Amino acid sequence: MFADIFEMFQYAFVQRMFLAGLLASIACGIIGTYVVVKRVVFISGGIAHTTFGGIGFAYYLQYLGIVFIEPLVGALIFALIAAIIMGLPFI
Repeated sequence: MFADIFEMFQYAFVQRMFLAGLLASIACGIIGTYVVVKRVVFISGGIAHTTFGGIGFAYYLQYLGIVFIEPLVGALIFALIAAIIMGLPFI
């Protein structure tokens, strides 16, 4: 059984997947703790939900043929705008 698990790590994509998961868990643990301590859970949830709008807007623009923007870029733009707008009262 353990031999099968170690055998999977001979593939480069499995090694990268494992490393990405490890780095994501460290980053999410740090950021998640900060969010809970600062009591900004609802703000982070709002920012996360605005990314859905960015993805939808990017797909809509692609459908219209106006702008060829990737959905991930649309999500990033919407999340940054939402974070800036939500963070203005705290500055």
